[in-house]
Amino acid sequence: MRSKITNQSGFTLIELLIVVAIIGLLAGIGFSQFTQLKERAYDLDAQTSLQHLFRACKVYWGDNGPTSTCNVSAVSAAPYRFASSTDITIAGTGTESSFSATANHSFSTNTLNINAAGAVS
Repeated sequence: MRSKITNQSGFTLIELLIVVAIIGLLAGIGFSQFTQLKERAYDLDAQTSLQHLFRACKVYWGDNGPTSTCNVSAVSAAPYRFASSTDITIAGTGTESSFSATANHSFSTNTLNINAAGAVS
């Protein structure tokens, strides 16, 4: 005859499946938040490059006059030595009163702009 085991302990299959489903749900939510944070970081990098270009152009206009045309190639050389971050496509040109530039990080879908007042949008 079989003897009964009365002190069995452990988890049922249903309990384990529920725990796995909860962990999967939390991981999915965390991954989507992580993706959004990465894109915001890429956009912040592009914004920083735009602001550095604008500041380099401000120095350029101080040296050459406010009606001089500033662009990326003008401030990339000495003495300004502007260099954007890697993976960023940046372009801009204009005088002190009509300057505009755009930047896009290769891992982001957003394109950021800066105007003659230094406002990034």
